[in-house]
Amino acid sequence: MAKKPSIKTFDKCFQEMKRLSGNSLSDEKINEFLDEIKIKINEDKFRNGEEQTKKLLEKEVYDNFEYQQALNKKNLAEQNIRVLDRYQKIVDAIETSGGKIDPVKGVEAMLVGIQEFSNITRDSIGSRQKAISERERTKLYNAIKNISKNSWEDFSSGKIDLEIKKEMLGVNTGIKEAKAIANVLKNSQEELRLTLNDLGANIQKLNDWITRTVHNPEKMANASKKSRLVEENRNAWVEYIRERLDIKRTFPGITDSVKINEILSDVYNSLLSGDHLKHGGAISIYGTKNVANRLNASRVLHFKDAVARHEYDITFGEPSLKESVLSVLENSARHIPLIEFLGTNPENGLEKLLSLLRKKYKDTNPQYIRDLNVSNFRNQLAELDGSVNLIGSQTAAKIGMVIRGFQRIGKLGFTPISSISDLAFYMSATNFQGRGLLTGVYESLNALFKTQDKQAMEVIGITNNSLINTSTNAYSQTDSFGKFGKIENSFFKWIGLNRWVSNLKSSMALGLSRHYGMLADTAFGSLNVRERNLLKLYGIDDGKWNLLRSIKTLDVESKRYLTAEGVNELSDEVIKKYVGKNISEREIRNFKRDLEITWRNVLIDQSIKASPEPDAAVRAFMNQGLEKGTAAGEGIRFIGQFKSFGVTIWKNIIQRELKGYGPDDTKYAEVAGLSALLVAGTISGYIAMSIKDMLRGRSPRDPSKGSTILEAIAQSGSLSIYGDFILGQIQNQYGSNFFETLAGPTASDASKILDLIFNPKEPEKMGKKLLELVEGNAPIINMWYTRWVYDYLIGYNVKEFLDPGFFERMKSKHEENRGQSYFLKPL
Repeated sequence: MAKKPSIKTFDKCFQEMKRLSGNSLSDEKINEFLDEIKIKINEDKFRNGEEQTKKLLEKEVYDNFEYQQALNKKNLAEQNIRVLDRYQKIVDAIETSGGKIDPVKGVEAMLVGIQEFSNITRDSIGSRQKAISERERTKLYNAIKNISKNSWEDFSSGKIDLEIKKEMLGVNTGIKEAKAIANVLKNSQEELRLTLNDLGANIQKLNDWITRTVHNPEKMANASKKSRLVEENRNAWVEYIRERLDIKRTFPGITDSVKINEILSDVYNSLLSGDHLKHGGAISIYGTKNVANRLNASRVLHFKDAVARHEYDITFGEPSLKESVLSVLENSARHIPLIEFLGTNPENGLEKLLSLLRKKYKDTNPQYIRDLNVSNFRNQLAELDGSVNLIGSQTAAKIGMVIRGFQRIGKLGFTPISSISDLAFYMSATNFQGRGLLTGVYESLNALFKTQDKQAMEVIGITNNSLINTSTNAYSQTDSFGKFGKIENSFFKWIGLNRWVSNLKSSMALGLSRHYGMLADTAFGSLNVRERNLLKLYGIDDGKWNLLRSIKTLDVESKRYLTAEGVNELSDEVIKKYVGKNISEREIRNFKRDLEITWRNVLIDQSIKASPEPDAAVRAFMNQGLEKGTAAGEGIRFIGQFKSFGVTIWKNIIQRELKGYGPDDTKYAEVAGLSALLVAGTISGYIAMSIKDMLRGRSPRDPSKGSTILEAIAQSGSLSIYGDFILGQIQNQYGSNFFETLAGPTASDASKILDLIFNPKEPEKMGKKLLELVEGNAPIINMWYTRWVYDYLIGYNVKEFLDPGFFERMKSKHEENRGQSYFLKPL
């Protein structure tokens, strides 16, 4: 590095650093170094002795500067190594796949996963994100739950949030529970910060760190409470937050009040536009000290104390500390696999990978030159880096979210009954794993009617979603947030769907962990074909299997569970031997984490096959990378509503049976797998239909009718999305035509309303039709245990009044078309 010049002004220093770095450092990073110095200037220990201060400043700036340049070079080298590693894995998979995988599919497998048989197809960034998220949420839940009997409930309720925040800043509140929870939160977030740093991030520790501050654009846009003018709301927000900030720390070296207001106004504009999210990245999860980014006006806002931070959270941020912490965990889980696979600049890493693949395969097929382009993977990348969750218009996004949310809680009250078809998918999954159909029957029924091994669940990292207050199922969507998101989650809890889904997922993870735990003494080559091929899908070879089975298993009541929580037991020498070279302590830590996540990925990925839910590949297809609150983004979310289940079945279940078997599997494995799925699906679908019918006071449908068989298959989901369009002469259960079904339930209901107003076919029946439309969207009366009460006490009687003879005509129709009779009559 050139001789260090003396520092006369920060502007000159900025330009000199820009020159010396050769543009390898961003303006944001350079300003971070300068702001560190500004902070130190204002500290008492630097106020005496101007010459001493200059020398210290010069050393601080350039030592940090040189360190960052070295770190950038190291990260660049590591990124190149990681990209080359992924490149080689994709090439090897292509060459050994027998034509099943091409370069485009190889990249898609790495990003979100595919179903073709290969050792890379299920070891994806998307599936690892899911595995890490499940692990971190469960660790947090278990750690807080074990503090005291009501600690998780107290944390979830938010009633001691202020006390917890004070304890996190070192203020003794005298409340033991608050102190214990504060320690859990600090340790949890610190572990993830260190993990990211091990992978190449440079996230500095902030002593006053609580969790990332959430800024609610809707609240900020209405800051004045009495005006819609942007300027007045901006001024009101600036005035409010300025009173609560530690001015010296937030604005080092700036004393001009007007200048501070200008900077805060820029911050307000950035927060409302969403720019702070678009340029955040992994480091923004934990906050940084780059407080004067000239390009983005982003700034770490240091509050005076916990009270000031708490007041801001309630007024303009996220009132719930729990939700803020879960958001940090989720973002960390999102970034860790991205960095592991593609380096600290994932998009740049992906471009390098694609460039290598284009060069290798350009002569094989010229079309790869066009297809191996970052733009063709934007949808997948948007799901992985979270940019699909950015909001174009807060108002439009909220309106769309509320409408779709009402549709879900109004129309999905019978989903626990429909979910009986999950038993078929569970059986199909255990069959694919080589554990047999009957194992699936036994495990799934035990999961629903018997208490599961809680000790094993805690170690494996599976916890009931309804306890953590998250709704993850094939019917929920990722666009629910805020208070309405909590209402929707409560609805899924009330109808029992969360418990159903969580129990099946937990059962699958436990069953698979126990199965391989009992095989821990078996060499890789001695496993049966299906057991071995399942592991291969996740990149587990002979060497990794030996490492996993050498870890002490969890023994509970003569049952052995293969878990990865003891990965630190592995010696450094064993790992070096597997890798085939000498590696650093940091690289060994990363290897151990990777091995643990690899095994957790097997358990979590298979668990979402037991009760199918959209994964990253499905979400990328459904959302097409389009942001919320935009015309295109909202439109595609309305069209895709209620279709994610069918798409999930097609992409993850049916495609698995068609393409997921290896060349050494039984010759007719695909046919047998699909046949078993179809038969089990038809039976479970018929059972679900019959229970629904009986809850409505009708006898089961005649199974000898062809239409009944078709309806049973469609009910199970085995026809995937096509079942919606085949049944009932292209009429679904809401009475919509094909195009309305294709456009989604909101368009269908809007069409019905317009027909009632402008094109009434039977004016005398308008009252009944309007009532049916309301009934089809009413949340409380449409739950599976309330609908029959409403129908027989109120609904049928009102319809009979509005349309005399209604009930008898309905009875005759069901008797003629379905062979059904009614065993209940309206009161």
